[in-house]
Amino acid sequence: MKVNELRTILKERKKDELAYLIVEMYKQIPKKVREGKELDELIQDPDAFKKARKGTKQYVKNLDFASVEREVRSFIKNAREQNYIAPNRIIPKKERSNWRFTAKRLIEQVMEISNQDKHAKVSTSLMEDLYKLFCYASGHYVFASDEPFYTIKIPQPEFLKRVVMMKKRVDEPKKWIPESLSLMLDYDLDPVEVTASLSEAFFETLDNAPLKEEVVKQADHLLQKKESTRRNVDDFHKTPKDYDKEFYIDHVVELIFIIQSSLGEYKEAIRYYHKHYSRHDTSEIRLYVLLQMVMRYQRVEDWIREYEKAVKKRIKPRDSLKKAYEYMKQTNEFPSYIG
Repeated sequence: MKVNELRTILKERKKDELAYLIVEMYKQIPKKVREGKELDELIQDPDAFKKARKGTKQYVKNLDFASVEREVRSFIKNAREQNYIAPNRIIPKKERSNWRFTAKRLIEQVMEISNQDKHAKVSTSLMEDLYKLFCYASGHYVFASDEPFYTIKIPQPEFLKRVVMMKKRVDEPKKWIPESLSLMLDYDLDPVEVTASLSEAFFETLDNAPLKEEVVKQADHLLQKKESTRRNVDDFHKTPKDYDKEFYIDHVVELIFIIQSSLGEYKEAIRYYHKHYSRHDTSEIRLYVLLQMVMRYQRVEDWIREYEKAVKKRIKPRDSLKKAYEYMKQTNEFPSYIG
């Protein structure tokens, strides 16, 4: 059926019939499609949705950098001052609930302007500030949603990758690498994400071996600084700061493991894990975490070798690892999943 034919049919329907049709059609649409096409936003506020879509199509024409920069900085300032959730005279009530449309438009505008060499550096700074804002909003009450990256339909790893690629374009490695590592390690994680997704996104920006080696060098430097301030106490006496340091250290270990594995330095990656993995888990849990990483980033022979070494040390792997080991010995392939 063509759109014009659909319009003709709908004009003849009564209000209750239209409501029934919409509900039934909505139920037939997969959740991922509804989210990707922002159908919920369309239903909740058609006018705002139409305005945002119209703005998205027209924003490329005659973009004024000064106006975009001013609006981005104003958006960030108002968000941090909680003007998008608390009643105030600065942000109208309707605009508060539609913050995601404003955010998406500003991101697209900044990305477009960044293609102009004269505005590339400042555009990069604006995108970095927006990323930091959404990280902050992932752990603080800033917007109606505590999953801002999910809400604007740009997953945190993708947003991080965009920012890192922009920084890579305008700065030297000695500058953009540590700053990008800080973006990955020092800011809140969106509740729907895991650290591995950020590590992989960062890794995807590294397109040659020297760059990967430089990241390993600088990441290791950050890890050693964090380790020098870490207290060696049992779980009962740990503070939130102690756990934050462990989380930070293990995130660095994960990134270095991915990079070294990509360089074919499989044993070095495993040695680094054994030396620096910080959480005081049991030997079996530490083995399980390692083998999950080996399965994701290394080879079957590396997995089998580490498993057999652990058994010789009298570590008792859980049943799922035993079954995986037997499967790999028979097939020389990874199973699809290890529970």
